[in-house]
Amino acid sequence: MKLITDLTVITEKFENTVITLGNFDGLHKGHQELIRMVIRRAREIGGKSLVVTFRPHPLKILAPEQCPPLISIYEEKIRLMKKLGIDVLVKIPFTKEFASMTPRDFVKNILSDLLGAKEIFVGYNYRFGKGREGTIESLKTFGREFGFVVQEVEQVSINGETISSTKIRDLLKEGDVEHAARLLGRHYAITGVVIKGDGRGKTIGFPTANIAPKHSIMPANGVYAVKISARDRCYDGVANVGLRPTFDKKDLTLEAHIFDFNEDLYGEEVSTCFIRKIREEKKFLNVEALIKQINADIDIAKSIFTQQDVYGAECECKQ
Repeated sequence: MKLITDLTVITEKFENTVITLGNFDGLHKGHQELIRMVIRRAREIGGKSLVVTFRPHPLKILAPEQCPPLISIYEEKIRLMKKLGIDVLVKIPFTKEFASMTPRDFVKNILSDLLGAKEIFVGYNYRFGKGREGTIESLKTFGREFGFVVQEVEQVSINGETISSTKIRDLLKEGDVEHAARLLGRHYAITGVVIKGDGRGKTIGFPTANIAPKHSIMPANGVYAVKISARDRCYDGVANVGLRPTFDKKDLTLEAHIFDFNEDLYGEEVSTCFIRKIREEKKFLNVEALIKQINADIDIAKSIFTQQDVYGAECECKQ
């Protein structure tokens, strides 16, 4: 996959491209199906498949207070696009100057003159250009003028449930990571750097990796069965998201206990795949009660990992 992050580096116009455009936050199953349509069509006409997206999310520039927490981080989205098999990924730097471009100028100067659009696939509610004035109908009108065809794609659903980034964000905030995984097509994963904690886990027999997340969305507080990707290997574990009320802590943390692992990970980047929520976070009367519960959590997690459908959606460890 060719990655383009600066339109000025394109010195030769692309030819015969099949394009789709959007933010693709989470790159969920609906996005994936749209992109696969583009790839199939590009192969049919002997052209190139091309995805146009933006960095940062347009709302971060135009209305920061309205921008939702994003499901995907930059590096993750690139990796997932590459895995899908796109020929070219164009990440346009989104600025106020770019946002002022009229729909016609965007279509003519970028999609047609620069990227050589032959066909454009867009979702049913696609809007573009200054003030979101561009609609699918106006895009079709421009297509007749500049020589490309527009394919409008209906929203994808699973068993009658529509898939959207908003729905997935809500599920994660509720702690329903299994449902979110069905819509994402993979288990939600948080990537982050292991930082020093207070060392309390080790003193009670359950050393934990304290992870400073790069992702914006943390699943709801609670204990989860997780898979941790570290040092190019995949490990089983349990993770706590929350405030650690037993020790009267007030800061939100992600702590993962990795089974049968005693190495130092400080300063290293790891990914935590959330497989299933085990229980809510709670305050225990004493450390002994907490230890008993952690042992029970580990037993539950291990039983989850023995189930054949635990990877009904893919995990970061399997990418």
